[in-house]
Amino acid sequence: MLTKLLKYEVKATGRLFLPIFLSLLVFAAINKILSVFHHPTWTTPSVITMIIYSIIMAAMFVMTFTVMIQRFHKNLLTDEGYLMYTLPVKSWQHIMSKLLISMMWIIASVIVAMLSIEIITYKPGTLGAILQALAAIYKQMIGHFGASDYFLLFELILGGLMTLASCILIVYASIAIGHLFARHKILSSLGAFIGLTTLSQIYLVLAFQVPRIAHFADFSLFNITSNKFIQSELIFACGFILIAIPCAAYFAVTNYILSRRLNLE
Repeated sequence: MLTKLLKYEVKATGRLFLPIFLSLLVFAAINKILSVFHHPTWTTPSVITMIIYSIIMAAMFVMTFTVMIQRFHKNLLTDEGYLMYTLPVKSWQHIMSKLLISMMWIIASVIVAMLSIEIITYKPGTLGAILQALAAIYKQMIGHFGASDYFLLFELILGGLMTLASCILIVYASIAIGHLFARHKILSSLGAFIGLTTLSQIYLVLAFQVPRIAHFADFSLFNITSNKFIQSELIFACGFILIAIPCAAYFAVTNYILSRRLNLE
């Protein structure tokens, strides 16, 4: 059933994102074409198209954030919730469908934005230089961490996805907590977001004190083994756990409220 929810989300949101993605790329291409002509006649059209491109770029990211909130709130916490909860689907599946599709569109927005910038700034050899620079950075990281190419890339991608999921889930948890209040639900959600963000920052500060405490106790990951690869994997594992704990907490809070404390009145 989760697969059907994902398909429904893609269809419902795709009609919003695909046109704006296409518009951004089209105006990026127009800007690039106009920049080839250095005659004063083309200055005004070039400026106008660049302004439109900038507006579309800003609108794309604003819409990504807005749709992420609107789809979760409207579908699950308003009158539409009566229909959504008649489906033979558990609350966690609703949350997962919203989360995965939100992550997909955020990543797609970043990729499209980078592609549009590359179209505007493209010069012969530019793409090759960027790829060479990225390859050099990647090789330095491999040399530092001692990990294999593909495994290190997988870990970096996994860490980025976990961080993105945590950022989205804290918003979902804040909206769900704010919905518990009978009045001023938007303000309550904002207050919940501030509160959860503060708690998360305290958690991170305390978590980063652990290595210092371990150092004073003469215990360190680097003392367990001299193998550079194992050391790096232990560090990555600790990082994943550090991200996963609040991520799981936000998900659990949201799921508990939707499944046990939901009130659509």
